[in-house]
Amino acid sequence: MSMDKGKRKVYLITRERGFSLTVGAALKDEPFDLAVVESVREAAVAMGTEEVAMLVADLAAVPMAEREMLTRVHRERGNFALFMLETIETISPKEAGPLRRLSWPLPAGFVDAVRAVEKPTVFLADQALFAAKALQLLLPSAGIQPMVMEVHTGVGQFVLDQVKVPDSPSAPPPTPRKRSIWDKFKGDDEPEAPSSSGPQLQHVVVANFPGTALQAEAFDVQLRKVAPETRCYLISGADPLRAAVKCVQEGQPVYLMRDQLQHLLPIYRSSMGKASAGAALKERETVVLLDTDKDAQAQLGTALLDGGYEVIVARDSAHMESLVQKKGQLHLAVIGTAIAYAKGTGKELAAKLRQADSDLRIIFMVDKFPIESVVERLSEVVELGVDDTLIKPVKPVHLLTAAEKALQRRRDIMEIKRLNKEMEEKNAQLAQINSFQTKFFQMVAHDVKNPLTAILGYCEVIAAKLRDNADAIKYSSHIHSAAKALNMLISDLVDLAAIESGKLRVDMVSVDLATVVNEVRSRIDVVAGQRKISFGVLVPPGIPSLAGDPNRLGQVIQNLCTNAIQYTKEGGSVGIRVDLSPQWVTVSVLDTGIGIAKEDIPKVWQRFFQTAEAQKMRKGGFGLGLKIAREIVQRHGGEMGLESELGKGSRFFFTLPMPKAS
Repeated sequence: MSMDKGKRKVYLITRERGFSLTVGAALKDEPFDLAVVESVREAAVAMGTEEVAMLVADLAAVPMAEREMLTRVHRERGNFALFMLETIETISPKEAGPLRRLSWPLPAGFVDAVRAVEKPTVFLADQALFAAKALQLLLPSAGIQPMVMEVHTGVGQFVLDQVKVPDSPSAPPPTPRKRSIWDKFKGDDEPEAPSSSGPQLQHVVVANFPGTALQAEAFDVQLRKVAPETRCYLISGADPLRAAVKCVQEGQPVYLMRDQLQHLLPIYRSSMGKASAGAALKERETVVLLDTDKDAQAQLGTALLDGGYEVIVARDSAHMESLVQKKGQLHLAVIGTAIAYAKGTGKELAAKLRQADSDLRIIFMVDKFPIESVVERLSEVVELGVDDTLIKPVKPVHLLTAAEKALQRRRDIMEIKRLNKEMEEKNAQLAQINSFQTKFFQMVAHDVKNPLTAILGYCEVIAAKLRDNADAIKYSSHIHSAAKALNMLISDLVDLAAIESGKLRVDMVSVDLATVVNEVRSRIDVVAGQRKISFGVLVPPGIPSLAGDPNRLGQVIQNLCTNAIQYTKEGGSVGIRVDLSPQWVTVSVLDTGIGIAKEDIPKVWQRFFQTAEAQKMRKGGFGLGLKIAREIVQRHGGEMGLESELGKGSRFFFTLPMPKAS
């Protein structure tokens, strides 16, 4: 397969055509070029020195003996992500091999395979998983009695002790006994002693392992030197997807079940810091658990693990407090309030936790007796903002229900915070844009309008000086018309800048509205006549003097009339009508023009808005006139309105308050 220009290579090791097609479909719209090979050696040769983004190994196609070769290629080459895709067959202990890694909960059918194969198996459980006794409770329920070791370092030494051959040839023959896992390591052929309690599988060790994956690999190598048949697994209770991202970032291989292929790209993108909303990894929420009753604590911890949460079992209240100091790492604290050997009460601990992380959710578990203690704990739900209080003994299903409710509350709070932050960022961006816009408009007002005024003045001078030169008069007239149109546009921008900054000037005096209307009429008559549009004015007698700015009111009326003529076809009509009522004077501009669609009517007052029909007819303009007009009317204590029907015409109107009787 050839690599497209600009795409990075992804190598897939598999022998299944169907699976290669599945991977190819997943990468179809991605900036990767897929190359399929059938072996580790073929991949190592094909990769050469070219830039590789990912090597994806279907471990069903990789013999157990070649796994270490695969990780060695990754270690030596680096600079690419290695994904190891397991199946239930490849993780089975049936075949010996190097350390395998699994996440909790264990894949379906795996424990049955361990029981059926009966090979010596060591589970290195991380500290959280071991403290929650997840494996220790699961295995016996499946008919496997594990050997539990609190310190993993003892496993290796124990193996060494068991495989030693007795020095003395005269040693008495051993007493027949039931063969253990370590007897099998020795190759002892002694028959098993009959068991009175039925078959008990003794070939599994569960050890507490606080180290890293690399340390686990080194431990596995040493263990297999002593007992080559040992199958060793590193089991983690941590969020597998977050852990996978960290592995890619640290140059470590990622182990996934093959049916988790959909997580491959999100993991890769997140490790590169490029996760998109559609491909973001869903975070596994972390619960920290602390209780005096260690058996109940283990049972509840396992239930939380099986419920899909990452669980950390705190040693004591100080340990829990130190964990919460890592803000953002923990989501829920479950506290047994009667904490043995604690320096403070559960209430005091909860208060400290909330102080350290205000987003942390908290659930109390309280003893049933004395009843006064229960009542006191319940009151703390309100006082401390504790999410729930459960009465001991707590059933796992009740804790899971309470945990989900508490965490859903946290999700809601975090989403609100995210939206508020997003809104603040958007507001800051808008403020920045508005600031730039205001400065721009101010620049237009001072640096553009002044020279434009000079152009208009010189055009008038040229027209007066060259009255006998027809061509000069014609060219001067064109310049004057264009400059005048530009001046009107700039005036709109200046007015908008004044509105945005709250500095629109309105000089209130006594106004004769009839005079204002007639002045507008004298200017509009000429334009209406040129476009062959009939123009009429209906003003009732006796309009009282109003408080207002005659220039600004004239600006509003002229804007409405100009728009009406602009959007009315030849042969139509435009008119001004003034109506009186006890409280209001209403000035209407009516036309038989193109009209406005119902859904567009609320938008016409927005700056820069023009309807689709208006854009087809209008030769220029910013779409600011109506916004400016409305602002002027509102400064006079009135309001603007609109009645319109698409294709039939419009009525724009504004109201002004009548003067109060003295």
